[in-house]
Amino acid sequence: MTAGTGHRRAAEALAEAVRLQDAQAEVVCLDLLAWVPAWLRWAYPKVYQCLVGFLPTLWAIAYYALDHPWIFRPCQWSRRLWNRTVTRRLIRWAGQWQPDVVIATHFFPAEVFGHERQTGRLAARVIVVITDLFPHRLWLTAGADAIVVGSDKTKQLCQDRGIDGERLHVLGIPIGSQFCAAQDRSALARQWTLDPGRRTVLIVSGGMGLGPVARLVHRLVDAERARPGLLQLLVVCGENARLARRLRIRYAASAMPVRVFEFVQMMPQLMAVSDLLVTKAGGLTVMEALTMGLPMVLCGVIPGQERFNAEYVVGHGAAVLTPVVEEAVAATLRLAAGPQALEAMRARAIAVAQPRAAQDIVSRLVNPDVYGAT
Repeated sequence: MTAGTGHRRAAEALAEAVRLQDAQAEVVCLDLLAWVPAWLRWAYPKVYQCLVGFLPTLWAIAYYALDHPWIFRPCQWSRRLWNRTVTRRLIRWAGQWQPDVVIATHFFPAEVFGHERQTGRLAARVIVVITDLFPHRLWLTAGADAIVVGSDKTKQLCQDRGIDGERLHVLGIPIGSQFCAAQDRSALARQWTLDPGRRTVLIVSGGMGLGPVARLVHRLVDAERARPGLLQLLVVCGENARLARRLRIRYAASAMPVRVFEFVQMMPQLMAVSDLLVTKAGGLTVMEALTMGLPMVLCGVIPGQERFNAEYVVGHGAAVLTPVVEEAVAATLRLAAGPQALEAMRARAIAVAQPRAAQDIVSRLVNPDVYGAT
């Protein structure tokens, strides 16, 4: 059960791991938003995009306010009533299908099915997989049989919020197995006609195409005059097709090579051929980059959940956090010109990566009777 791009990738990684470990398993990967009323399905992502894209301060206030126990607890009853009302169709379907396990990779289905489990209306075990490194209270449903977290610090924060340590499992944030597969960098460079003499910088805006991508590209292309031949750019605009069209037109004849993509399924290949990633700090993107050994410059970080993701990778020496575009550009140029710094960051990224998170979650939690784990 999921809702949102990164959360969906985590769910797909877990579905893949279940199928690999048990060929007889019947796996259904659902987006909760497909089961809510049409007006909510339209409004939910639009409101989120508006807040984080144009009103980040208001988003931060709402995020931290809802995490405060004085606000969170009084709202629980009304929130549960709302959740059950808008997801009635999905709850009815789950009752008819009768799954053995429900895995939630987003707090919305975690709340819905955790409450159903807690009240005895759902027999299936509920496993919540937190896809960021900060455990907002919305994730911490009392009805979950197990809660998977990405770090020891996240586990401690959960325990500080009253979650029993026996329900908490530090197994990582699940990513697809393709991020662990070997890639032929030279063949990929030829496929995209990349210049082997330039550093390849991958700019990723996230699935919704948010963040200061246009300004980053503009400033980096401008730097070509001062540092000719240093960089080439791969730009992923996600679902923001308008941004992709604008960048393609503007930089079609640029002296610095700029390749522009929309929503892609080939992120492992793009990461494999790149020397540096410039991105915000989404939980899945950060974990995928760590597994690929790809150093990061973080910019346009969303207040709240992404701040903690950023602190984690910066603290482990795998990323540089830059609050504004100008600093991101300066850090990118500095790292691109210094191969020793990039190699050191690459080694630190690989050291802290959790490439087997999906497989470990499945083998230890999804069906311990079959997979022989507890």
